[in-house]
Amino acid sequence: MSSKTLAFAVIAAATSATAFAADLPSRKAAPAPAPVISACTESEGIPTDAFGFTTGSDVAEKGAFGPSLTYNGGYGTRAGSSNSHGLTLQGSYGLFPCFEIGPYVLGNFTNASAGGISADSNALGAGVEMKYRLLGRDMHGIGLTLVLDPSFNRADPDGAGRFTTYNTGIRIFADKTLIPNTLYAALNLSQDLTWTGPSPYLRSSTFTVGGSLAWQVSDGLYLSGEVRHMRAHNDLGFGNEAGYATFAGPGVFWQATKQLALSAAYNIQVAGKAKGEPGNLDLTNFSQHLVKVKLGYSF
Repeated sequence: MSSKTLAFAVIAAATSATAFAADLPSRKAAPAPAPVISACTESEGIPTDAFGFTTGSDVAEKGAFGPSLTYNGGYGTRAGSSNSHGLTLQGSYGLFPCFEIGPYVLGNFTNASAGGISADSNALGAGVEMKYRLLGRDMHGIGLTLVLDPSFNRADPDGAGRFTTYNTGIRIFADKTLIPNTLYAALNLSQDLTWTGPSPYLRSSTFTVGGSLAWQVSDGLYLSGEVRHMRAHNDLGFGNEAGYATFAGPGVFWQATKQLALSAAYNIQVAGKAKGEPGNLDLTNFSQHLVKVKLGYSF
């Protein structure tokens, strides 16, 4: 083979190899899977206790468990004195996606007197709080959770014998991010139904609407301010009104560690009226001052 023929053969082979390589499909990196968005998970979580007495909409993730201990105090009445102290020990568990169950036990002691006569009472009880997340903030702009909370109390007031009270709370918790990582809003609606009897035979209910703003002042530290309006009725519906009260006050939430959280809130009755009673506050159906302190731990 001549040198000229050899040169043409090399050029042809090189051209063919180049064309073959150009025909091969290029390998591209597989696209990253899109993040899963659902009502059960959020890109930015909001602590449920960051709003004071008002509650956020987040629920425990599936398999997550956390106990909590809550103190609730009520002080101030129209006639005489009344100081109420209650403790609730609860364990909350994410049973399946979007659903949290929280059984609890509670105790309450009330130190009261009227006209020099003691009206002290104590009570023990138990219940179970069930939450189901309907809407998520990432998907719908707001978080929305439906709550059912049945419980019972065995009360022992001085001079009135022992009796059992059955309660059912039906609640809606909603919240929204106003400024990411800074400002949040929450709205709660609840109707608490109470059966007492057969002796004494009583039926009552309390309707509550509350709103709160929470400001994250630093990582894990929130300050809040809320307003709540409550109406008491002497039946299970909205008739036979017994009185109403409006409360306002501040709150604070501190995520002390990854697992441990502390929160506290104070409400004072700023307006109200008890049916058939004098004065501008309802101190017959509601206390004048309310305090809540909660210690929570998550595993």
